[in-house]
This record gives sequence, C-alpha cells and structure tokens, in this order.
Amino acid sequence: MRVSYNRDSSLQEDRVDIQYREESEQIEIIRNFFSSMQSITGRKEDEICVLHPGSIFYLETVERKLFAYQAGDVYQLDYSMKRFLDCFGCEGFVQISKNTIVNLYRVKYVKTDLNMRLKLVMDNDEVIVLNRTYKKNFLEALYHIREVCHENH
Repeated sequence: MRVSYNRDSSLQEDRVDIQYREESEQIEIIRNFFSSMQSITGRKEDEICVLHPGSIFYLETVERKLFAYQAGDVYQLDYSMKRFLDCFGCEGFVQISKNTIVNLYRVKYVKTDLNMRLKLVMDNDEVIVLNRTYKKNFLEALYHIREVCHENH
C-alpha cells in the first residue's frame, strides 16, 4: 500500500482520498478509523460537548447511565451499552465486563493478574480489569486488529 501526504495551504478544508482496487480488511480498518472521527454528543455538568469516538478510552454504565471516559474528562452519553456497541463496535470498541466497554485502540498493553484475569493498561495509564467471561471475545478482537494492522509489514 502506497501512502502520499500533500500539504496544500490553499485548501478550504482538509481532505483524505482513499483509492483501492478492491475492498480488503485494511481498507475496512481505514474506513472505520475515519468513521470513528464522526462526532457524538456528551454531557458534562450543564454543558453539551462534541466527542469523537476515537478519543474515548472506555465507557462504563453506572445506575443505567452510560459514561465515556477520555484522557481527563468524563461525559454522559445518551446511549445504552448495546446501542453504542451496535454503532461503534466495528471501530474497536469491545465489551470487557457487564458494565464496561473499552476502545482497543487506546489499550497500551495487557498484563496478566492472579486467577488468570487480565488487566488492561490504557494510554492514560489507567488500569481496567477484564472480566474472565469476556476474555475470549476481547482477545479475538485484539488479535483481529493486530493481524489486519500488521498484515503488510
């Protein structure tokens, strides 16, 4: 795959063009990456803020309300966990416990814990425990992304 970067200060807005011979998993990952830049709204106190799904580290349900955690902020979303996963699951979000969804692209590394549990260390160094019930699905999603991203290296 050949990638070109062209700076043009006369452009009115930034533009990305993807040209491909046939649909592949790499193209799908690229498409999902750019669609993760679409915005959703979240509430923080009395403010309504625009969020990009790719900037979310993880989500958690507390008292039937879904909260999105970014580097230093927390926002309430008007989604259920199921609806969020339906909309953004193909963009790297995977459920890791009954009330937690994690963004695979924001996991820095995974380390083992006692009783074969896994701890996920996020890009912001926050540690999240993976429930063993969700371990298989998490690892499959993680390996799938890794295979596709490293397919041509």
